[in-house]
Amino acid sequence: MIDDTSENLKRAAILLFYPKPEKFVTGAYIKIGFFQRDDDELDFQDEIHGSLMEQIDKAFDLLKSKYIVYAISYEGVSRREKPTFPIAALRESLLNAIAHKDYASGIPIQISVYPDRIVFWNPGHLPNSISIEELLQKHPSIPYNPDIANTLFRCGDIEIWGRGYRKIVKSVLEHKQLPPMIKDMGGLMLTYYANSHTQLKAENADEKVIQVIEYVIVNGSINNSEAQKLLNISKPTATRLLKQSEKWLTKQGERGQGTNYVLKWRELIGS
Repeated sequence: MIDDTSENLKRAAILLFYPKPEKFVTGAYIKIGFFQRDDDELDFQDEIHGSLMEQIDKAFDLLKSKYIVYAISYEGVSRREKPTFPIAALRESLLNAIAHKDYASGIPIQISVYPDRIVFWNPGHLPNSISIEELLQKHPSIPYNPDIANTLFRCGDIEIWGRGYRKIVKSVLEHKQLPPMIKDMGGLMLTYYANSHTQLKAENADEKVIQVIEYVIVNGSINNSEAQKLLNISKPTATRLLKQSEKWLTKQGERGQGTNYVLKWRELIGS
């Protein structure tokens, strides 16, 4: 990573491999904090410094070992531990934050963990050609930092085909959860919720709509008859509720018994 005009190391090389990149790039580190309920109740925190290549492993190991809660169950005499959040999706979000951060901002990547959610924020922005709605769909790969993204690709950490968020969707759906909420909050913010009910409440969904979505998450699809039975409602009311659910569901079929509703992200991952 040599600049052809000056024959000096590029900033990306310093960020990726130099042990103290903050000597040259302010804010080139990651902050992680655990909060009980709101941002006024910080229980503990960590700062991860070093080269970006070091920060990836250090931050991810900290998330898994210190910040993420695991649900314990047993199969016979075998102990099983299931993380509250899908680990593969969290790693992808961390890598995306590093690859797409605006390093000129001087602000670190910030990961806020709560009992019911985890928030990734980085001072980077989407390309003008891609909307937030399009981010969880197939889209062109337009990395904010091409040299960093290319290095992570060659290390096998990421792909450069605009499929990173597809991997996130696949991971959360396998975990029986919804894809993260995405907002532009002075930078890109991804919020994962520990369960779909809490997330849907945060998205202002009606309680009966929430029951419909949760049924689809578990069972794969729902039709009008199943909605009637689930909620003990009439056919017209079920039709209305299914229509209200189209922010999260896609209608398959035109009319009659062959019509059902599936999560709108299923088509993206091919299932």
